Amino acid sequence: MDCIAIKIDPARLTNPDADMRYALPDLLSERSGGVIRDDGYDYISSSNLMVVFLRVTDLERARACITDVITNVRVLENDLRQAATVAVQRGEKYETFYPAGSQEEFVV
Repeated sequence: MDCIAIKIDPARLTNPDADMRYALPDLLSERSGGVIRDDGYDYISSSNLMVVFLRVTDLERARACITDVITNVRVLENDLRQAATVAVQRGEKYETFYPAGSQEEFVV
């Protein structure tokens, strides 16, 4: 099972509601038919960034679903395209896949 992390910058949200930590994983689980499941959340201590952790059973389907939701669905009235960075865990590091082509180091 793979781990995916979604880092969300509340400063880039219209409605920076902390319920995002529940609403987003629930939506992704439903839309993926259970391929994606909630694995908790945390905050990066040196900032206000929230990180939502997910477990996935089919990485390619999960990546497609997450990208589709971020691109096309408002979550709690928020457009996540500018607020979210998404990465898959590879050993001790994370490999960013959204936004595509991102060179940002993904640290949790």
